[in-house]
Amino acid sequence: MASGAWGRPHARHRLTGALMAEAATTIVMSSHILTELEGVCDYLLLVDGGRVRLGGESDDLVTAHALITGRPRDLAPHTVIESRTTGRQLTALIRRQGQVDPDTWDVREPSLEGLLLAHLRSPQAPPLLTPSADAGKAVAAA
Repeated sequence: MASGAWGRPHARHRLTGALMAEAATTIVMSSHILTELEGVCDYLLLVDGGRVRLGGESDDLVTAHALITGRPRDLAPHTVIESRTTGRQLTALIRRQGQVDPDTWDVREPSLEGLLLAHLRSPQAPPLLTPSADAGKAVAAA
């Protein structure tokens, strides 16, 4: 696809719509326009610095994380991807390890864009390949 056409929002929207209308079509797309990925990607592979950071179905990746807000406290056993404290309030993107207590935390689902940006800003975060990523490897190997 010509990079000039992809850079124009109207052309990009029309082309994406036409490609999405095709049943059972697989499209490999590389993009830095994260806001558009949420509406078109069923499966995502985030590569940064030559390393796979995230892989799996987009819904699985989002569901594996939570955006939590509350009074600062220990977040174990969850994996903290990114956090910030403002006054007496902590906001963190975590990778869930079990349930998050809704009485202790305001728990929201992150956007795909927010999830990807947090992982790009946090190179120390461990990679995540969801079970759907492992299933994709098995299909590719067959």
